[in-house]
Amino acid sequence: MVLDLFLIWYLVVGFLLGNGAPHFTYGAASKVFRSPFGQRSSPRTNILWGISNFVAATVISFALAVFGFYDGYSIVVLLLGFWLAMVMFGFGIKRFLND
Repeated sequence: MVLDLFLIWYLVVGFLLGNGAPHFTYGAASKVFRSPFGQRSSPRTNILWGISNFVAATVISFALAVFGFYDGYSIVVLLLGFWLAMVMFGFGIKRFLND
C-alpha cells in the first residue's frame, strides 16, 4: 500500500477537531484556560479559538471532498488525529490546570 499524502490532511482535520473541543468547552463553561494567546486566556478567547479550529477543520474537509481526495482510510486517519489530540489533552490536563 502506498501512503496517499492527502491522508495527512485528514489527520490535521482530526487534530483540529480534537484541539478545538477542550478550548470551546472551557470557554462555554466560563472558565479560564490556556490558549496559544496566553497562559490564562479568557473564556471568550477560548471559545473563539475552539470555533476557529472547527471552522478550519470544516474548510479543509470541504476542500478535500470537492477535489475528491478521500478513500476507505480517510475516516480512520481523521479519527486517529482526533484521538491523538484527546490523548495528548488527557495526559497533559493537570499541567494545563496547575498554571
